[in-house]
Amino acid sequence: MKRIFLGLVIVILTGCSLKPYEATGIIYDSSLLNDKTGATKVRVHRVQQLSGSGLGENCPLVLKVDEKEVAGLKQNQYVDVYLPKGEHKISVRFKCALTEWRKSLSIIADGHYQEYQTETGAAGQYRMWQVK
Repeated sequence: MKRIFLGLVIVILTGCSLKPYEATGIIYDSSLLNDKTGATKVRVHRVQQLSGSGLGENCPLVLKVDEKEVAGLKQNQYVDVYLPKGEHKISVRFKCALTEWRKSLSIIADGHYQEYQTETGAAGQYRMWQVK
């Protein structure tokens, strides 16, 4: 019985990890979504995970750029923003969060592609890190 259960868990987790990520359809402000000459392309990808999945479709992880809500990210979705050169602040938090907690990063838009991943922890904390 244990072997069957373990095999089932492995199949489910493998299937979840193979799903390619996709662009989000939840856009709050499209002013940073268009490629502009000299802008830095920054991709923020919310990874697929079990924690946070119970919040459902109506509570995306909201990406803010310089305190402006840009897009909502469901699991395994991304958004590309194009930032003018200089320092910017990006942050994430759940749309339906009861607290003001968020994860923020200061980034330097220097004309080179940047990629960040974000996720939520089991205790409700937010994480975000640069991968490229």
